[in-house]
Amino acid sequence: MTKEAYNKLFEESYSSLCNYAYAIIKDYDEAEDIVQGVFVNFWNNEKKAEIEEKAKQYLVRSVKFKCIDYQRKEIVKRKYEKETLHVQDAIVQEPFEEKAETGMKDALMMAISELPEKTRDVFMLSKLDGLSYKEIAEHFEISPKTVENQMGRAFRHLREKLHVYKGLLLFLFFLLIE
Repeated sequence: MTKEAYNKLFEESYSSLCNYAYAIIKDYDEAEDIVQGVFVNFWNNEKKAEIEEKAKQYLVRSVKFKCIDYQRKEIVKRKYEKETLHVQDAIVQEPFEEKAETGMKDALMMAISELPEKTRDVFMLSKLDGLSYKEIAEHFEISPKTVENQMGRAFRHLREKLHVYKGLLLFLFFLLIE
């Protein structure tokens, strides 16, 4: 293929190939880059003499496949960016969350340690060991109503001591259980 024939093919096909690429990838700058790359590859192709008769078809197919390659790369790129952002968010948030969780656990453990001994023992058997009020009553040889009163006393004390955490009291109990 002569340089003149190549230039004529470029002038006749360039804008329609750019529009075709844009229809596939929805980014005009990238579409132009793809079409220009296809023309460069076509010019450098040693077998262009063999495909000269079907050059337009060859260019359309080449643009199509380059657009598909571009889309695949974009999917991988977006997936990588999401994973990277997720990891960065975890790194940034982790120290704060660990400090907050540790502070809440410490405050809860301090408040529990301030409970009267019997109340603390009842509370710990209920919340840490998961025993029912009946099982705790049998363990200490007291009535289930006494266990209920002790738990009420423990909850009032903890609400008073942990008022700064307001709605997080339930969350703290779950942390304690873990």
